[in-house]
Amino acid sequence: MAALEAETVERFDTDGYVVTPGLLPVGEMERYGRAIDRAVTKRIAGDGRTVDEKSGYEQSFIQCMRLWETDPEVAPLTFDRRLAEAAAQLLRVDRVRLWQDQALYKEPGGRITDPHQDATFWPIGDTPLISAWIPLDGSTIDGGAMGYVPGSHRLGHLRTVNLLETSDAYEILADPALEGRLPVYVEAPKGTVVWHHGLTVHAAKANRTPATRRAFTIVYIADGHRRAKPWPSFPLDRAGVGVGEPMEGEGLPLLWPRADDTIPAPPPIIGEPTGPQVKTEPARP
Repeated sequence: MAALEAETVERFDTDGYVVTPGLLPVGEMERYGRAIDRAVTKRIAGDGRTVDEKSGYEQSFIQCMRLWETDPEVAPLTFDRRLAEAAAQLLRVDRVRLWQDQALYKEPGGRITDPHQDATFWPIGDTPLISAWIPLDGSTIDGGAMGYVPGSHRLGHLRTVNLLETSDAYEILADPALEGRLPVYVEAPKGTVVWHHGLTVHAAKANRTPATRRAFTIVYIADGHRRAKPWPSFPLDRAGVGVGEPMEGEGLPLLWPRADDTIPAPPPIIGEPTGPQVKTEPARP
């Protein structure tokens, strides 16, 4: 497997996000896109609401999580060793585990995704976290492209944005720590993967096109770290991980290094495997 160039890793260190063009062949993206479409269709079957009839959170995207556990055709993308190796390189760690995968489909007319940090939603403290954001058709500004505040990952944990309440009084972009910096929005061709650190402040534009913005994300966590806080968190609670214990076990498979492309059997599904999995009160590491 080809390693990322040192310049790419250094850019991620500096900016907290980086674009890797051509990391996935377009033919693979088309095949995975069809598989993810089928998975999302199954998950939302029976929901006939229009965008305007949905909550503010749901207007930002259709969210379907842990697809690898329910859809074998999607699992090879989640477990792709090229992506997992890249995640480890960008975090400068030897081993990474899966935190979650998810489809994030922004419908035509879908609103913005409010600026936020990812890692503050979860009781992981300062554990390195990185997301691979994969626009299945590429991304455009009008179609809901992602934007990132350069260097914001170096500020540590800011207050948690309440994504479930779009009238939340806390506006992270107005936080004095950001000193007025705004997101840089990234248009990406098909086959591109855009990476961001778990503490990088990021957002997405509204979808002003007639097509659904189809994106898939894989969230990786550095191996060998311990749970920092007790608040509810599905992957940790299902695996029975207590505060101070290593974050590993059921539903948290090791993605890198792996000797081959064998995918482990998914754990039993507990509850509905889709929907918001965020903490809505301010959190500190």
